[in-house]
Amino acid sequence: MIECREHPRVSVELQVYFSTTGNTDIREGTMFDISAGGCAVTSSVPVNPGTGVKLLIRATDLGSPITVHSAAIRWANHGEFGVEFLNLSDLDKSRLHRFLHVATPRSAPQN
Repeated sequence: MIECREHPRVSVELQVYFSTTGNTDIREGTMFDISAGGCAVTSSVPVNPGTGVKLLIRATDLGSPITVHSAAIRWANHGEFGVEFLNLSDLDKSRLHRFLHVATPRSAPQN
């Protein structure tokens, strides 16, 4: 099966804090992939597709977390869920792009 994604994904292992729309409890999970358009998270907290979510991504390489003020859960299955980023501030968008640039493996030069 060929995947047609708008943004390439990068495998990561990052701590993420999140809260869902209508719930002020801060939950914790582990992000296992990320792109400019979204991410995938593992968590023991059950979530439902279509739910709004806010995220705080602990990207330690940047020194400051990335905050996603508006996102939506697009799929959820067996303790994993996928998130589409809907709204990031310009600063957080810049942090995300910088993180993706640093985290993306580079091809070895060809001789």
